[in-house]
Amino acid sequence: MAMLQRQTYINDILNRLSGLASSVELRGLLNLLDLHVISEDFYVGLLNLIYGWKLRNANSLQQNAPGIDLVDDSNRILVQVTATSTKGKIDHSLKEIPEKYTGYHFYFVPIVIDAKKQRKHKYNPPHEVVFNPETDILDIHFIADRIKEMPNIEDIRTIAMFIKNNIKNDVPDTTQLTSGLNYIISQLAEDDLNECDFDMTEFEIEAKISFNNLSIYAKDAIDQYKIYYINVQEIYSEYARQGKTKSMAVLQKLHRIYVGLKSQASGDALFIAIKNEIINQIGNKNNNLSQEQLEMCVEMLMVHAFMECKIFEKPI
Repeated sequence: MAMLQRQTYINDILNRLSGLASSVELRGLLNLLDLHVISEDFYVGLLNLIYGWKLRNANSLQQNAPGIDLVDDSNRILVQVTATSTKGKIDHSLKEIPEKYTGYHFYFVPIVIDAKKQRKHKYNPPHEVVFNPETDILDIHFIADRIKEMPNIEDIRTIAMFIKNNIKNDVPDTTQLTSGLNYIISQLAEDDLNECDFDMTEFEIEAKISFNNLSIYAKDAIDQYKIYYINVQEIYSEYARQGKTKSMAVLQKLHRIYVGLKSQASGDALFIAIKNEIINQIGNKNNNLSQEQLEMCVEMLMVHAFMECKIFEKPI
């Protein structure tokens, strides 16, 4: 169970960081730099959690600080966060480091999936600044590998919760939402499932969250998406008016996925594992939703199933 929980958290971390990289790249092409600034603040918290540093945003100390974005004076660390992953960018960042940071350790953090090409080059840090491109270029894969090596699963869970709470999926418009939910429902309802009885007695949502040891990750998803219960219910009702029993097929499919995974994980890790298994089963072919929006629609259906008591246990 522990291995599945660990891998589930790491997969979610990688997916969300990859989504951040895609968003930063797109907005960079459009010259929308607000997300770059947000990313600097995000990496303050992320790197502090991973490495135990005490980074602060250098721009809060000095507007447009040259060569650096984040600084930790107690550990003598400098960090550049950027959407540009080139040797020229690294050279420029190093060149701009002020002399007052003599002897500090410099880390280059490109918001990209893989910056391995830049690790092959030689660099000339000024002012006795320490910089080893083999270990000090922290792209998303490098960060994910570092997290994988952490021995304490609670530390990994804390990082996963931090990332989830700081990298939110964009909510699609009503047309996209309906289209996305319909797509997922149609994929999940393809199997000819047998009718089965579910416990329909009422329960308190908060009590069920507590009973199943759901913490920040799943609780946040439930709080965020429970308002879409009506949207999902309306889609199911429309199918029912057409004589199609999609709701029972989907709810039973989600229930079976839950039953198949609950012996391998629990709490938030089980919630994420269910989400990932649903996505694996439905794929994303011939659909205009982004990966982030697909995951969001899946979580909406999961929250609906949670409220219908088809996944996770009802409180006693």
